[in-house]
Amino acid sequence: MTFRLDTSAREALRPDEVVLVDWHVTGLCCADSGEFSVRALRRARLPARARPLDATPSGAVYAHPTAAAHLAGRDVAVRCRRVGPIRWFTTDLPPDAGLRACMGRLA
Repeated sequence: MTFRLDTSAREALRPDEVVLVDWHVTGLCCADSGEFSVRALRRARLPARARPLDATPSGAVYAHPTAAAHLAGRDVAVRCRRVGPIRWFTTDLPPDAGLRACMGRLA
């Protein structure tokens, strides 16, 4: 799996920040069902469970273990949109990527 940060995402990250791909449980009966979110986070505030991922630039992306497992073997592009001081980090994954991954249908 490789995460590639485009120019907008690289410029939006501050020197002490990384991109975190987090996993949010949405199912009551199974912790495997959930959705992804992508956000910038100071390196010092990374959760202990976060794993570094193969990324360009190196060391810029971390993920929750469940998210990392669902994204194994995929190339993902990360972009950033800005509106004033607010930053939105997005990926090229489909909006329902978490559900598709849980069902084994993430293309």
